[in-house]
Amino acid sequence: MRDLPARLLMLPAVGGLFLFAAASQAATRRAPNRDPRRPVARLYSKVRAVQTTADLAERLTPVADLRFGVSRPRGVRVIHVDDLVRYQRITAFGAAMTDSSAWLLWTQLSPAYRAAVMRSLFGRAGIRLNLVRVPMGASDFTVGGQPYSYDDLPPGQFDPQLLHFSVAHDDAYIIPALRQTLHINRGVEILATPWSPPAWMKANQAFDDGGHLGALLASAFQPLANYFVKFIQAYAARGIPIAAITPQNEPQAGSRFPDLELASADEANWIAQDLQPALREAGLHPAIYGYDGGAAQSDYPQALLSSPARSALAGIAWHCYGGMDAMTRLHQAQPGVEEILSECSPGIIPYSVSEVAIGATRDWASAVALWNLALDPAGGPVQPPNSGCPRCTGLLTISERTHTATPGLGYYQLGQLSKFVEPGAVRISSERFVRDYHSPSGGYGISAGLDDVAFLNPDRGRVLVAYDNSPAPIRFAVEWHGRYFAYTLAPRATVTFTWRHTA
Repeated sequence: MRDLPARLLMLPAVGGLFLFAAASQAATRRAPNRDPRRPVARLYSKVRAVQTTADLAERLTPVADLRFGVSRPRGVRVIHVDDLVRYQRITAFGAAMTDSSAWLLWTQLSPAYRAAVMRSLFGRAGIRLNLVRVPMGASDFTVGGQPYSYDDLPPGQFDPQLLHFSVAHDDAYIIPALRQTLHINRGVEILATPWSPPAWMKANQAFDDGGHLGALLASAFQPLANYFVKFIQAYAARGIPIAAITPQNEPQAGSRFPDLELASADEANWIAQDLQPALREAGLHPAIYGYDGGAAQSDYPQALLSSPARSALAGIAWHCYGGMDAMTRLHQAQPGVEEILSECSPGIIPYSVSEVAIGATRDWASAVALWNLALDPAGGPVQPPNSGCPRCTGLLTISERTHTATPGLGYYQLGQLSKFVEPGAVRISSERFVRDYHSPSGGYGISAGLDDVAFLNPDRGRVLVAYDNSPAPIRFAVEWHGRYFAYTLAPRATVTFTWRHTA
């Protein structure tokens, strides 16, 4: 096999910034945007192709080089790539380093083996991830089954001055894992999100939001803003810059695991009146992304964007649950708003990872983050009684018994984009032959067929990623400035084509 990352991970154990600046956003959000300065490409550009098949017989495997020619293939659909039509700027691909993921990576692998695994995730020879989402305290994926925050007190006690604040819990394995990540790739951007504030800040005095009773107390609005400030400062002191934050994961979800009941009006007022002033006073300027949830509450982002919090927001964070086309609907209503896909969990969605990455970027996401970086063979560790993610899979599966890491299909499928699409790339025009759908019963997904997305890298290299979302091979052609090549893609296979302008 020619795929070095896979070899590294199969060995036995032996032992930045996330700020989407307003100026750059304005230049990339107005779409489509035809650049009249670019000359029409000429000559016969060589095309490199790298492929991953559903059975992993090929995994980021180079296949024979192709060349553009003058003859148009007949009887096949054609993807017309137009790099003069520009859409949104692409910033990052990555996944979440939950408490469970960090524990598996840092404590269940030997140091030398772990270093190889981390390079396969974040290094130039690996899939080059450059975004890590980090829970602020416990999420549903927490080792030991006990939720926690950074200011826990016995029931009935309060700490509005945050005198007991400490991130000591994270020093054991989360901070070391993040430090190694940044040592491998200084360009990795850290996005931080709380699932629940300390229980004493909430009406139900608990971490969960069962019965939607876990609302934030009015007296806790300012302490929660200060809690964010202390978290960012504590991480910075440990060499971990927090480039972006979201106020709350899946607000109003009513979850039995850590969650907060936070109405859109409350989130908006808290951002404008408490969070942004507290950050500014502390000299901190992380990007703030509102909402951080799925399509079921698609009115929530609109409410934030119509509120006094609008000027404080870098954009809106979405989850893929319920359909990714909610991002396109928001873009149509608010074309100047940056959008990111901050969570999408393989195993419980009607999308492959290839389809997540292709569909999300076609639906205007500038960044794409999966959930989780690593899980054990049972899909955990998780906090009881969490049963909402029984089929969730990580990019890696790490065994506590053998102390080895195995990359799954999602690792290679995400790598088909993350390895080739550079930060600062721009999505460019290409045909799409499938569509987002929603069924009357509540189902959602993307129809079967050939899907694709194209990008122009900052170095002017072109990237086209195609995915056969069907049970049969698909033959198609690619046209670029009047030149063509043809390709046959196996069922459920993903291919990445890269080429450069030669004039």
